[in-house]
Amino acid sequence: MKKHIILTTLLFTLCGEIYANDRNTAADSTEIHKTTPICLISGTPTNNQYTEIKHLKIGKNTYGSVTDLYPKIIDKAEKLDADAIIHYNASQRFGFWPWRLVRPVMTGTAIKWLSTPPNCQSLGGIEIK
Repeated sequence: MKKHIILTTLLFTLCGEIYANDRNTAADSTEIHKTTPICLISGTPTNNQYTEIKHLKIGKNTYGSVTDLYPKIIDKAEKLDADAIIHYNASQRFGFWPWRLVRPVMTGTAIKWLSTPPNCQSLGGIEIK
């Protein structure tokens, strides 16, 4: 009887360790991002040398900071092949359900520069990587 308990405990321990290692390997393989940072601009650039791709709205379902949404907005911009996000707005908003009473939300429009991208700071934006 003791053998069965020891073997079962050992089996569960090894299975959990293998599963944890598989999850870490999968997470490492998906963390490949573009080398260029994404520029978040709150207004509209004065030069119209860009094309609008898509309006974005990203929110977190629970409490948290707006900076927690940076990886999500980077992933969306990379999938759309966007260079910057204009009309960027990040705030805490109220939700209907109690666990979403106050949650962070980001909105903006993904754009692609037609020519050489201008300096992000000169446009009054911030760069995130």
